[in-house]
Amino acid sequence: MMDARRPPRSGGQIRVLFAGGGTGGHLMPAINIAIELRRQDSQLQALFVGRKDGMEKAIVEKFGFEIREIEIAGLKRNPLGIVRFIHKWRKGLSQAKRIMAEFKPALVVGTGGYVSAPAVRAARKAGIPVFLQEQNSLPGLATRTLSRYAERVFIAYENATRYIDKGKCQLVGNPVRPDLLDADRDKSYAEFGLDYAKKTLLVVGGSSGARGVNYSMLDIIRSNKITDSWQVLWQTGQKDYIDISQALAELRFSGKHLAFIFNMPAAYAVADLIVCRAGAMTLAEIAVWGLPSILIPYPYATGDHQTRNAMAFAASGAAIVIPESEMVERLPVVLSELMTDDQKRKSMAAAARAQAKPDAAGIIAKSILERINAV
Repeated sequence: MMDARRPPRSGGQIRVLFAGGGTGGHLMPAINIAIELRRQDSQLQALFVGRKDGMEKAIVEKFGFEIREIEIAGLKRNPLGIVRFIHKWRKGLSQAKRIMAEFKPALVVGTGGYVSAPAVRAARKAGIPVFLQEQNSLPGLATRTLSRYAERVFIAYENATRYIDKGKCQLVGNPVRPDLLDADRDKSYAEFGLDYAKKTLLVVGGSSGARGVNYSMLDIIRSNKITDSWQVLWQTGQKDYIDISQALAELRFSGKHLAFIFNMPAAYAVADLIVCRAGAMTLAEIAVWGLPSILIPYPYATGDHQTRNAMAFAASGAAIVIPESEMVERLPVVLSELMTDDQKRKSMAAAARAQAKPDAAGIIAKSILERINAV
């Protein structure tokens, strides 16, 4: 059994392994923590574990980190799904053990999703300390299950302590990328080809888009409910991009639409109001920027956690929540009200900014380094 108090090093280099993915909401916190760790210790080596043929590899490598893939599948509650899960679990756990033995991390950070489970279990068996980070007010199954193996769980919502041992929890908020606020507003207008003289409505349905949100926005534009003093920066998602493009070609549309916005700091920099889902990381980012928002929670999220996130965020007056079932009727009305009420947007922005925890990544990174360096 490895002595967890004395981290293995290579030439003085600290090694940390990150496990989490399946969605950007689980992966981006890990990347943001790794970026901050590297900022605090330029010699630190980070390795990610992701699902084979999953979305993790392309994103992790885009940020300059290495990744090893394992075979793992989520649990589907039918006979074939259970058999497949057991088969993949054994395979993934074996692969994770091999990665631990080869990489020899000083500490493992799990950020949720079923891909994190084999790595955390392998770390536990090897005597390597484990920290977890949970994004949502309702912790996911992976975090709830794996928290028994963790020394510490960083949480973003106090409510999470109802499901995880409170003694292990540290309320820090969600870790946003360190450069989130670095975007310049004027340069960002130029990047997207937007009109400096107009206010900007940012519409983001998630990395794959949101069909209901997209077509509601299309109806609003058709009805000429976006005033001349406003323009739209719109992430449609890849699935709807062609259809939305064809529809907009026949309409009076002021703004820019993209399948995917890679430079989100620049998008936030130009935004005066945002319509978006209620993923935990999105809420953390718009709080740091201090943006008024209309939140439309994804109704099929596990445990309806996006609605829980949204209601907690909106309780202070930072946002207006519209269930997707009410979106067609309410979104045009709420949007029109907010676009014409500067004072309301200003008060919502202040409420959002009051909830911001821009130092979350720094606090987590510092805790990780302190644990590793403890003798």
